[in-house]
Amino acid sequence: GLLDFSKGDGAGVAMDTSWIPEQLPPLSRVGPLRHFTRDNLFEYVNGHAESYINAGFKGLVVAEYGSLDQGSQPQVTMDVFDMGEPLFAFGMLMNETPANVKAINVGTMGFDYGEGINFIQGSLFIKISAFVTGLPLERWGGEIAADLLKKMGSSPLVIGFPALGEVVETRFIKENYHGLAFFGNVLERTFKRGETVFQSFLLTGSPEELAKRKQALLDFLAKENIPATMVQDGGIPYLRIQDPYEGDWFVVEHGSQILGIFGMAMQPLVQPLKEFFNP
Repeated sequence: GLLDFSKGDGAGVAMDTSWIPEQLPPLSRVGPLRHFTRDNLFEYVNGHAESYINAGFKGLVVAEYGSLDQGSQPQVTMDVFDMGEPLFAFGMLMNETPANVKAINVGTMGFDYGEGINFIQGSLFIKISAFVTGLPLERWGGEIAADLLKKMGSSPLVIGFPALGEVVETRFIKENYHGLAFFGNVLERTFKRGETVFQSFLLTGSPEELAKRKQALLDFLAKENIPATMVQDGGIPYLRIQDPYEGDWFVVEHGSQILGIFGMAMQPLVQPLKEFFNP
């Protein structure tokens, strides 16, 4: 509701950017805010604008800050991406943040990657980049996130993966997960268990939405003559899919979630799944 971009011709006009600070003490905003839409995002995010658009991008506002003694040369840039939904903002945060960086207590989730910070608040993915050292980026980010929280209210981000092993990476895939057209808005987490690295994916939604996805999967498997069998192991019922291309993979239903596992046998995961389903 804070960034409302016009629809139709794609020109895009930011209707309310009053929350974007005029100052990040001791710096002040230099130049006007710049606005970008799907039509011209490539002018600013050259080379991978499509990754934003495919992940739900609605609009971008760019603010630049500098000090008086530096003239109009910006020392800090703040990019505010409106991704439409908290889950989509999380996806871009994970996809745009380098691995093995420092987590910070800013917004719903944030990271310090050395030359700047990335964080999310609600549906907004915010990048604050510095061109000089020694600036209080984390403090600025915390103040901005707190102000946004007052204006927007809380938007919980639930990532309900079981503890299947050491977490290597978490990603968001907007559509066509593993080439399956009916699997979109997927959270994927890479785990390491012993010497085995494998992927688990998570789908969430209403019972009706999940039922449609499950039926679409079953219809696809039947059409492609891929064997799928309901199996029970250690009290955990799951669908075993004997995929000639991907190898065996598994699907487990739990409440409002569908959990899938690629690249790992089910038996070693039964106990952590039982602990997750029955905490």
